[in-house]
Amino acid sequence: MKNKHARWSFLVFLSIILLLSACSGGNGKDKSDSSAGDGKKLRLISISDIPSMDSSLATDAVSFDALNNTMEGLYKLDKNDKAIPGIAKGDPKKSKDGLTWTIELRDAKWSNGDKVTADDFVYAWRKLVDPKTASEYAFIMFDIENAEDINKGDKKPEELGVKAIDDKTLEIKLNRELPYYQELLSFGSFLPQNEKFVKEKGDKYGTTAEDTLYNGPFTLSDWKTEDNYTLTKNKEYWDKGNVKLDSVNFKVVKEPQTALNMYNAGDVDEALIPAENVKKYKNDKAYNTELESRVYFMRMNQKDVPEFKNQDLRMAIAQSIDREQYVKSNLNNGSKAANSLVPTE
Repeated sequence: MKNKHARWSFLVFLSIILLLSACSGGNGKDKSDSSAGDGKKLRLISISDIPSMDSSLATDAVSFDALNNTMEGLYKLDKNDKAIPGIAKGDPKKSKDGLTWTIELRDAKWSNGDKVTADDFVYAWRKLVDPKTASEYAFIMFDIENAEDINKGDKKPEELGVKAIDDKTLEIKLNRELPYYQELLSFGSFLPQNEKFVKEKGDKYGTTAEDTLYNGPFTLSDWKTEDNYTLTKNKEYWDKGNVKLDSVNFKVVKEPQTALNMYNAGDVDEALIPAENVKKYKNDKAYNTELESRVYFMRMNQKDVPEFKNQDLRMAIAQSIDREQYVKSNLNNGSKAANSLVPTE
């Protein structure tokens, strides 16, 4: 069994694929704690604990999923992946050359009652590109004026092309005209942060539920490391009337088969199906496949294996993998082969 699991883990990272399918439904036996009960609570599986709730440090899907449910940026994506207003009151007002964007903010609050202001975005974005932060996602800001030079240490964070004209007005200066930038602003790295709160918490910020501040639909509570965490409806959220759930509990389960067993026992409302079980459940009425913008890929350990520094060798290995055949024969669950780090869906 261990060998089989090891082989499965290796193949997942060896191929470049989009997300797996899920088997979901409301057949949980404990109806008082199920979405099929009163419609207020949901019990889900998380494949890992949350690595970080600091948007300037987050790099993984689990962190960004938690951040996007507890925080809100200027814009969010609708079902067609088009930008719609979040904290922004409407679309940006753009200069004639398309390089200067002025965005008006709505009335919104943090979970401690503080107002969400334009300065919260300025502070968070400067922090992200500051080389002292060592953010792996600093590059995502490089389309903003001076961002790359700041990250290289050639300019100060205060020179970033973003400023608060007043509490409700944010100005962004871009290096070039970008038609997709409004959608990009929905990404988790562009979330705001409350400067006073973050500085009070210091290195603890984003490491516990109490050491994080929220401005989104939910707040994080009952965060027990490597065990579970709960999203609770945020009473301070500006659009709380459209938040239908009171809470969502995530149980950290790293083994897919264990998660499936919990689903069958009625302990959770949804679970990912291991590839070897897809055929068994494919005709189940609760079976469902859904693509997400997530890519799995293999990273060569060039430090311990010097041969991997050879680009031609890495390219040869990449070419030797039949991605289409792998997702068709080995996964058979709705995953799609990908040939780049940018998902097509």
